[in-house]
Amino acid sequence: MADNKGKKWEEKFREDFLRSIPNSTIDRLYDTTNGYYGIKNICDFIGYSYPNIYYLECKEHKGASFPFANLTQYEDLVEKVGIKGVRVGVVLWLSEKDLVMYVPISTITKIMESGVKSVGIKQIKDGYNIKIIPAIKKRVYMECDFSCLLELEEGE
Repeated sequence: MADNKGKKWEEKFREDFLRSIPNSTIDRLYDTTNGYYGIKNICDFIGYSYPNIYYLECKEHKGASFPFANLTQYEDLVEKVGIKGVRVGVVLWLSEKDLVMYVPISTITKIMESGVKSVGIKQIKDGYNIKIIPAIKKRVYMECDFSCLLELEEGE
């Protein structure tokens, strides 16, 4: 059986979130990749650090951009935007580029509305609201400092 880099990335994300954000908690929602029709979670993780709750979808992708067609949780996540104290986004690891970023769902909406079908390095250069996560490569996976998520503002 082949290694699933994305699943290991999710484990590493959880460890780094708890390590870099003191007095926080994060829960991995039940993984529904077993093929049961009609069962779908809003995201991979729900985290909390006073006074904010985080709905976070973790994605690993090769190449310089992540296609929105692979973000099946978009419709559910966008419903959380605008609720006081709620932060909603995608933690994206572009594994071949050694880049980790946080992309708010509100930013994904703006990118989609402009007609673009993916998010990545070009959108950072274009000035979209995307947070680069401080990270150091350790063999295969990145060791990340997610404390910058504490600075997110309403709508991010």
